[in-house]
Amino acid sequence: MAIFYLNVITVSRSIGRNAVVAAAYCSRSRLRDSRWETVADFSTLTDAEHSEILLPAGARPEWSDRAILWNEVEAVEKRDDAQVAREVEIAIPSQLSREDGVALACEFFNEQFVERGIIVDLNIHRAAGADGVERSYVQGLFSMREIVEEGFGKKRTDWKDAKLLSKWRERWTLLSNKYLIAAGCGQLIRAGADAVRGRALEPFFEDEEIERRAENLEIAWRNGERLLGEPELALRALTHASASFSRREMIAFVSKHTAGKEQFETALARVECSVELVRLAGGESFSTRSLAATVQCRNDESMSGSDALGEVSATETSRTLEEAIAQWERAGLRLRGVGLTYETAKAFERRSGIKSVGVHGLLGRWKKKQDRLAATDVLVVNDAKGLSARQKEWMLRATRAARAKLVLIDGIQLVEIDGGATGLSPEEMTAVSG
Repeated sequence: MAIFYLNVITVSRSIGRNAVVAAAYCSRSRLRDSRWETVADFSTLTDAEHSEILLPAGARPEWSDRAILWNEVEAVEKRDDAQVAREVEIAIPSQLSREDGVALACEFFNEQFVERGIIVDLNIHRAAGADGVERSYVQGLFSMREIVEEGFGKKRTDWKDAKLLSKWRERWTLLSNKYLIAAGCGQLIRAGADAVRGRALEPFFEDEEIERRAENLEIAWRNGERLLGEPELALRALTHASASFSRREMIAFVSKHTAGKEQFETALARVECSVELVRLAGGESFSTRSLAATVQCRNDESMSGSDALGEVSATETSRTLEEAIAQWERAGLRLRGVGLTYETAKAFERRSGIKSVGVHGLLGRWKKKQDRLAATDVLVVNDAKGLSARQKEWMLRATRAARAKLVLIDGIQLVEIDGGATGLSPEEMTAVSG
């Protein structure tokens, strides 16, 4: 069966992304970022097959210049945490010729985006899949704002439609199969239930025929892509038969359901950094937040620590801050540092490389509903013993409301507290986090 893969990624400043850099990477080109006065150069990559900008009616002709287009997209966004663009990633069936693959991608993006007034930066690359078969992949980058006479107008509201991604997946499936049938290929693609968020991972074929091995590799790749976006799927599967599991079992599961070293390492980092993961007493086994109450998850030492923090799951770890930072960055999380004063925050920033602020300034901005936490944030607090009880309460409430991770540093020891069910009212959640 031909493979199916379609996913959407948001290019957001809150996680350090930039539309100009994203466009340079997707197009394998060299672009200058006027906002930051830097240059993003990916022109040495040689896997590009096709690249063009699809302009809708009413778009300015100069937007066909990639540098002009994406610098204007960046310039119109004023917020530090703005979502500046979105990127659709799609796998073109390997059974199609290069010409048919380009035609399929153009038809899909023209129908679903350009005819609705959206500019698309369309790029196609060719790379080997999990089974060693070369196939083409589409990266379609597009702005989230409507086009008006003056340039870019208000942000479109249709992105909030929860059914939109399903509609795109269904339409891509139909168009792909149309091209496959026209090419005389009997293998068609399917989106179906496997593409729906929240469902279990795709099962493998049990026989060992060569054809099945290749299909199992593709299934592992698809499962790996799902784990990158939904790491909780691994935790759900690991706790299906037992309330706890070891790290070795977690590694084995992720290894089985990924294809290639890079996908495995990234997926494992996402699973290990999931806010649903709870390390049990002794540090040798794990469970999920919903099941932790059914197993012995605190020893006397961790009980005293949790009492001071309002009955939360706190995990003391022997790993160094450098090791923790490396894992968080692999998982694509944003690190935010906090110090007792502005001076100690900047000293911690120089030492750790984590951009840091003073605790009073941060709490002041939170009270004004500014600089809020996101689920992809790790809030690292240096010299945590110096925090007052009120400050600890605000830190804990904010990370819980955002489902972020709170890390308290006392000397060389790290105490990691995962966000989760808050028990807060909607008004309290709004007050402490976005």
